[in-house]
Amino acid sequence: MRGGDARAGGARESGAASGGPAAATGSVLLLTGDGLLVDRRLAEIQAGSVGANPAFGAFELLQGDQATLEDVMTAVRTFSPTGSRLVVLRRAERLREEAQKALAAVLDEIPAGARLVLVALEPDMRKSLFAALAKRGAVEQLELGHARDAAGTRRAVIALAGKMARELKLRLGAGAVEALVDHVGNEPQLLAREIEKLALRFPDVEIGPEQVLDTVSGERSPVAFALEGAVRDRRVAHAVAALRRALGQGDRPELLVGQIASELRALLRARALLDSGMDEESVKRTLGGRGFYVVPRARNYRRAELERALRALGEVDVAAKTGGGAVPARLEKVLLDLRPPRATS
Repeated sequence: MRGGDARAGGARESGAASGGPAAATGSVLLLTGDGLLVDRRLAEIQAGSVGANPAFGAFELLQGDQATLEDVMTAVRTFSPTGSRLVVLRRAERLREEAQKALAAVLDEIPAGARLVLVALEPDMRKSLFAALAKRGAVEQLELGHARDAAGTRRAVIALAGKMARELKLRLGAGAVEALVDHVGNEPQLLAREIEKLALRFPDVEIGPEQVLDTVSGERSPVAFALEGAVRDRRVAHAVAALRRALGQGDRPELLVGQIASELRALLRARALLDSGMDEESVKRTLGGRGFYVVPRARNYRRAELERALRALGEVDVAAKTGGGAVPARLEKVLLDLRPPRATS
């Protein structure tokens, strides 16, 4: 069904839906299409029916490759103290054939206050269950625009990117959204990943196209960007946590050493220029695009602290490349030594 009669620029963030108002309000609904957009729509439905954190008895999740018809009907008929009950059946296309046929025959038996949402990313709409749902107008096809409407698709992608950015409090300046969309294209999963990376790398500041293009589709993971931003902001606890996550997901210690060293060298250069008497705006122009983010934070460090940290990183780098022991612990100590000195009374 992917591609169907999806309409660009629709009422929902997906930019496409079939089924209209009946699909949005009925007791049974099928979500299909792009996985990220389906998950976001499902979260929207849950928030609007039983809440993001449902009360006991208000929500149940089933898997199509494990559930029977009895499991599904028991779930929708289970009493909810709140009066609202949401049952989500993921991988609905993997229900056994006989269970699909039987469920199609009892769609009108869902009790008042209960709602059944089926998720199937690529259902065979010729099968009885999905054909019955389509006939009822209970299908939402979630895609970004339409292949034959490039302009509409672009508008839908830009709208989705803007919404994702606002959710993460990422401030995209003039031309930044367009630069991101032009680079990523109509790929919601990739779009979400790149926006997360930008939010981690540039918290609390407005960014433009230059910073977008410097970040998107790089080899570094979102955890690596979190580490970089935490070091720059001297949020040592966050930096240590990001380091541990990066090591836990298999990032090589010597690459993390290089990343931390690059950030510290930029801070040191900015600090040295500030100490020479240059004003912040002049230093920013000297350092280029990166200076906009590094220069204000360089004042959080003293030159001696940055120089000492870089010397320690050099020793860790040698150990990492020559098979020295306890490299993660030594790298963590470098970060811990960046903690600001306690104020004296």
